[in-house]
Amino acid sequence: MSNTVTISEMSSPLTRPTWTPAQAAALHGIRNTIGAFKPTFGQAESLAERARVPSEGIPEGIHISCELAPPSSQIPASIHSTSIQPDQVPIFFYTDGPFESLADAKKDVKVILHLHGGGNVSGHPTERRFMTFFSRILCALGKKSSALGSSAPIIAAPSRRLATVAENLFPAALQDIFSAYHHLILKGFPAENITITGDSAGGNSAVVLTYVISQSTLPMPGRVALFSPDADLTYASYTSIPHDIIPLSTYKACSSQYLGNFPANDPLASGVLIPFTASWPKTLVMTGTADNVAESSRRIVSGIQKAGGIAELVEYTDLTHA
Repeated sequence: MSNTVTISEMSSPLTRPTWTPAQAAALHGIRNTIGAFKPTFGQAESLAERARVPSEGIPEGIHISCELAPPSSQIPASIHSTSIQPDQVPIFFYTDGPFESLADAKKDVKVILHLHGGGNVSGHPTERRFMTFFSRILCALGKKSSALGSSAPIIAAPSRRLATVAENLFPAALQDIFSAYHHLILKGFPAENITITGDSAGGNSAVVLTYVISQSTLPMPGRVALFSPDADLTYASYTSIPHDIIPLSTYKACSSQYLGNFPANDPLASGVLIPFTASWPKTLVMTGTADNVAESSRRIVSGIQKAGGIAELVEYTDLTHA
């Protein structure tokens, strides 16, 4: 773990020791913008809109395709609902070559199932920030795979239902990402070759999805990687850090809308509350010491390790929420 800085050691509530005045000003400009964000309610994109592949802005050398995954026939009882039914899920496949070329190499292909952030009320796998992020990951991993003589990895990014209308509230998103994982298994990708990843709210979804899979008949994924997971939706363990780019009030507003009437102190809502076991997949968690929700990362890693599992925490000094 890298060096950490506690709240009491901060030279100012609005900066960090490694920040320049320009960096501090820029970050607080972002915070002011995000702090004004209010989750909308009453309108949602159609399935066709969510499944649309962008025609521009795609990084050079990257191919994007979309498949509609059917609702899983093996969704566990824990995420069944009488009012919210499983639905089709658009899954965007990012590759450094045409997706069809992987048809004969599935047993060797490593798959990253990434769940995007956005508080479960915003975001889409083809937003420019995610296209850039995925492109960089594929480039880095592609070079490594080439050097080892193995198949290039792919990224599968589902567009889950966002909690902006009543029929998309909890557990709609969990049903979608479970169906996406099941779709990868049905396509022939070995579970041990699948790494479930997620950022922010998507990081919480990634760890909760893994827990839901453990309650099902599907095989567990090979690995889990989380980036700044917002995984305690009770927000009882957090202390507001005034220099982070997202105020706690924004997290709370988004999570309250996502959960509806479902309790935040349930493991299906808050990943930090999962009863981890020694058989939990090997997990990497990354966060920053200037992140409002960094305690989530520490609690997840501690929980896995105490259960006898393998987990690593990487903290980046003075880094804000990812």
